[in-house]
Amino acid sequence: ASQTLELLERVMGLELLDSLREELGQTYSPDADASQSAVHPGYGTFDISAAIDVADLDATRAAMLSTIAELRAAPVSDDVLLRARAPMVEAYDNALDSNGGWMTLVDRAQSETERLDRFIAGRAMLESLTPADVHAAAVQYLDPAQRLELVVLPRAE
Repeated sequence: ASQTLELLERVMGLELLDSLREELGQTYSPDADASQSAVHPGYGTFDISAAIDVADLDATRAAMLSTIAELRAAPVSDDVLLRARAPMVEAYDNALDSNGGWMTLVDRAQSETERLDRFIAGRAMLESLTPADVHAAAVQYLDPAQRLELVVLPRAE
């Protein structure tokens, strides 16, 4: 599930970039983030954000909700999936190229042996994910009716 959510995060980032920056010309910094708790199984957050001009708030909100609706309505194209997955595969390929990568992997090798198993199987698992898998995650986790919306505005002087 964590790789599926991470891939959904990457897909969402690409789709937000397209809808907010390319179509609306509003922002150069849309962001998506999926985070799962290491302490509380089954708990996590998925958030999207963008730094925008206050005047663009309504159009940006509409574009973000539209992007979510599109991801929930149908699977993304194979091209979008490949663009989202490529940096993740590259990260797997380069993970053990440094001492830091090895240390991250072996840090809890004895206390959390499943982490080694996940790493070993991770690349193949990532490559097996399909647009349908990402779509199912979007349907499951991106219900707009369940969202918590925060708007941070500058103080009027």
